Amino acid sequence: MAGPRRSQPRTLLQTLQRFFARRTSTGDLVLVAFSGGPDSTALLWGLGQVAGDLGIELHAAHLDHRLDPDSGRRANAACKLADEIGVPLTLERLDPDSEPGDEGVEAFARDRRYEFLDGLADRLGARFVATAHHADDQAETVLLRMLYGSGLDGLGAMREVRGRLVRPLLGASRGEIRHALDGSGLEPVTDPTNLVLSTPRNAIRERLLPHLESAEPGTAARLVRLATAARGARRAIERRLLPVLSLRREAAVPGCSGAALDRRALQALPAPLVPAALGLLHAQAGARYPASAAARSDLLRQLHAGGALGCDCGRGWRWEGNESTLRLVKSASSPGEFAYTLKVPGSVEVPELGFGIRLTRGKAARWMFRGHPDRAGLANIDPKKHVLVRNRRPGDRIKPLGGGWRRLKDLLIDRRVPRHERDRKPLLVIDGEIAWVPGVTIGERFRLRDQDTVWIAEIERRGSSEENPPPSASDRGSKER
Repeated sequence: MAGPRRSQPRTLLQTLQRFFARRTSTGDLVLVAFSGGPDSTALLWGLGQVAGDLGIELHAAHLDHRLDPDSGRRANAACKLADEIGVPLTLERLDPDSEPGDEGVEAFARDRRYEFLDGLADRLGARFVATAHHADDQAETVLLRMLYGSGLDGLGAMREVRGRLVRPLLGASRGEIRHALDGSGLEPVTDPTNLVLSTPRNAIRERLLPHLESAEPGTAARLVRLATAARGARRAIERRLLPVLSLRREAAVPGCSGAALDRRALQALPAPLVPAALGLLHAQAGARYPASAAARSDLLRQLHAGGALGCDCGRGWRWEGNESTLRLVKSASSPGEFAYTLKVPGSVEVPELGFGIRLTRGKAARWMFRGHPDRAGLANIDPKKHVLVRNRRPGDRIKPLGGGWRRLKDLLIDRRVPRHERDRKPLLVIDGEIAWVPGVTIGERFRLRDQDTVWIAEIERRGSSEENPPPSASDRGSKER
């Protein structure tokens, strides 16, 4: 897997060896978020050097956000770099018409990147997902959050380990990492978007932090120590809160899994401690992400109003409660996020839904023009492209038959798809573009016209061949919308 050893910067290699030796076992897979930039190249190269000694496998992942004209070049260069290092890489490209919306470009790109990494890690069975964040990134994060008025959680900045997400270089400086890269003989990718000063983090990296360092050397190191102290304070608060809140798992709640705490104890807490208490509830329930500030605000309003509680807090989780208890639950019918690569032609199982999706070649038939809940005829599919079966993500857009680009969420609402079914809709995504939403529509680019041979996408249910045979070629009807 590793390429030939050149000059060996022992500091970097020892850091990686020490970090993973106490956390991994032989045969574990580490998925590396790989932009191809200097930091992630140093990380991937360094891991490639020590992977054999650790007995671990590596896989790289690159998401082309398509947010600037140069992103395709960087994606291709990242693929070549990973190949030179000797590590397999999975590349995924976002729909070029995806729009950041109200969340902003940075947040949009970050969220899509972590969704991609999470889905790929699930499919590969990765033990860890490693990113190349380092001490200078940590200092920038602390400054950024101070500027936006973050509380204790914000000052704590990034954690070295958070679930399966790990940042093994968080204690190393940018200079140390770049020195290691100099010994690798590799040429990383340059990302010009990192120099756009209208982006707050770039402005902090290029202007504010260097100015503070020149005026007061050691500022970055002190900011990193501040983050460490803030995380320590948070842990101390959590230790005090745990016995007060009577926090407990409640997997036995009918049809749900989750956790609960004492509502009266929560309401008795000083306001600054409430987010920490809710964070503990999320962690106990197994929720990957904390609730948004807007969701917390809605919950607090209901708490102050008294009576029963009911408030969605995102990603299939919901707060519910009575006068004595607040629960965080996730409906058993919610599949969570899933994504599976489909080899074409072929099929893939979606265990979250209890059925599979098949994509094969076949003859055009009239039923394809009237719509079917479990099947569709599609054109313009290149089997060499990346084909994915997944459920919806924030910001998804589609160009349905006969229409212009729309938010998928709005389309599902217009087509009266019940809210509880929207996350259970398997989407056939071809090279980043949604081609088929079963029972709803197909993408305009995949519309059938005069083709004799087409691609047939279908849901494979147990016993479907006997119970639900394909429509007859003689079926007539109006075209699917």
